[in-house]
Amino acid sequence: MTPSGSDPIAGAPPSRTEDPRHMREAIALANKGAGRVSPNPLVGAVVARGDEVLGLGWHAEFGADHAEVVALREAGDRAKGATLYVTLEPCRHTGKTPPCTEAILRAGVRRVVIACRDPNPLAASGAEALREAGLDVEIGLEGTAARRMNAPFLWFHSRGFPFASLKLALSLDAKLGATSTRTPVTGPRALEEVHRLRASHDAILIGRNTAQIDDPLLTARGEDAPRIPPIRVVLDSELQLGVDTQLVRTIDQAPVWVVGDPDRAEYGERSKALEDAGVVVIGVSRAAPPHRRVEAIWRELGDRDVLSVLVEGGGQVASTLLGDGRIQRIHAFIAPIFFGSEGVEAFPDLVSSKPGDWKPVKRESLGPDTRIVFEHRVLDETLGDL
Repeated sequence: MTPSGSDPIAGAPPSRTEDPRHMREAIALANKGAGRVSPNPLVGAVVARGDEVLGLGWHAEFGADHAEVVALREAGDRAKGATLYVTLEPCRHTGKTPPCTEAILRAGVRRVVIACRDPNPLAASGAEALREAGLDVEIGLEGTAARRMNAPFLWFHSRGFPFASLKLALSLDAKLGATSTRTPVTGPRALEEVHRLRASHDAILIGRNTAQIDDPLLTARGEDAPRIPPIRVVLDSELQLGVDTQLVRTIDQAPVWVVGDPDRAEYGERSKALEDAGVVVIGVSRAAPPHRRVEAIWRELGDRDVLSVLVEGGGQVASTLLGDGRIQRIHAFIAPIFFGSEGVEAFPDLVSSKPGDWKPVKRESLGPDTRIVFEHRVLDETLGDL
């Protein structure tokens, strides 16, 4: 990870004292687009001259104007000679909108401060284009916060596989609830955060046992409704998901995909029943070793434009994906309760991790419950290399 202003393209003087404040404001603005811009990244922008803010913008909706364009439009002629702060490298290609680099050059800003690079090859190298046009360009200010905010987008375009978050509601003795019955673990404030998490991911994934025992909806029902409802994915090799479950009955609210084993004799009949109900059935053979099966599932999701997955259970699915290195971030919602020997183990058959593999990056109280967010070392390394 390079320090602020040390990117090879940057030739401007070290960051000015007002720079961090403006970039932090740009990051806060970017988060206003959460759930509305995928598969695009969250981006915020500020146009300023010294302490004076001239224009603010964020990418508010997929297909709408990018943050830089919005901020420059608000600044108008005052943008000439000013500084543009933007959380992600401006694009130089024509997609849903024209290149942001062209808008920046037309506006006449003198200096551009960028929090982090864009690894998407279609949009990258905007910093070079601005530098070649004679602008001062600096990269890296508040880069850690900007990369963490866009971790799913950056991970997908760097590694080629969906980013995966694991959500767990845990008792103090690391249990998921009582055996064989749906058991509330955490309270209403934690549930509100779960709905925000769902809205910020492209898909929500569970195993067959969770589908059978909990009969969940898995929809994002918070105040911040996502632009596109997250896809509900069930790992069910035998295709036992019933058409009378809440998932299938609410298919008009959000898509349902089921991953089954095409080698099973009953696959054809059961897949037809689900497909007739509107479910997308994806065949992944269980004949392959577990690692290959997981890789095949992740590749299927990525090929279908799923950039991020929220894994909601159960324990066996969590253990398998953790053991396979597919989880980059863990959201542990911990309740002050014990289930004892009758509780469901959160991580059955999980192999031990190495010291330093996981580090806490956020802690917060949610009424009586506590959320701790952990990130894996590989995610930290991947983001740090950008």
